[in-house]
Amino acid sequence: MKTFATALLAFIIAAPAVAADEAKPWKDAAELSYVKTTGNSKNSTLSAKNLFNYDWTKAALELAAGGLGSNSGGTTTAEQYNASEKVSFKFTGRNYAFEKVGWEKNRFANIQDRWDAGLGLGRHITDRPNDQLFAEAGAGYIWEDRRTSENEAFGTYRLYAKYTRTLSPTANASQDAEWVGNLDDSDGYRVNTETALIASINSHMSLKASYVWKLVNKPGAGFTRKDTITGVSLIINY
Repeated sequence: MKTFATALLAFIIAAPAVAADEAKPWKDAAELSYVKTTGNSKNSTLSAKNLFNYDWTKAALELAAGGLGSNSGGTTTAEQYNASEKVSFKFTGRNYAFEKVGWEKNRFANIQDRWDAGLGLGRHITDRPNDQLFAEAGAGYIWEDRRTSENEAFGTYRLYAKYTRTLSPTANASQDAEWVGNLDDSDGYRVNTETALIASINSHMSLKASYVWKLVNKPGAGFTRKDTITGVSLIINY
């Protein structure tokens, strides 16, 4: 296993960068993180994400998937999976429309299966070399199968924004925030945020430090409202 990992790392580092005049319409980023402790504390956490983008003249496709699992003393303490697709339709200027469908499973947050479908409009508010800001607003519907409480289905409205700041030729910081409101129950809202710092190692590899904060204002009985994930990951870009 160690020999294979060494060979894989050498291949990635040696892989040639794509020249500027060979710009491709697609890009893919795989994000991997693994932590293991032994001795007095025996814990392990593995997380993986993948984001694929394809850009056409008048449209763009985004496919995302991820998973996270934690084990402590032989007992599973966290298990989460998600997948989504998003298609954007470009208007003239900085505006666009989009449709998005997502799925999530998180048994330690009482979610057996959660489907989220929506439509909306977006705008690139700031698009400068070192500063990018875009925002989206839309509406949709959520179907949620809960493990230990009554299932829910309700209409939603969504507000989202993301800001990215280029700090240097090899580093950038980003902050995003999402508000998902419940049209059937004003107290049933949820909030998702991520703060991240990414530093490039070479043309194909980066290190990412991130802090994710999630709030479900009305979780199922016996579950907390807030979840956080703090992590450092290796990103492989192609």
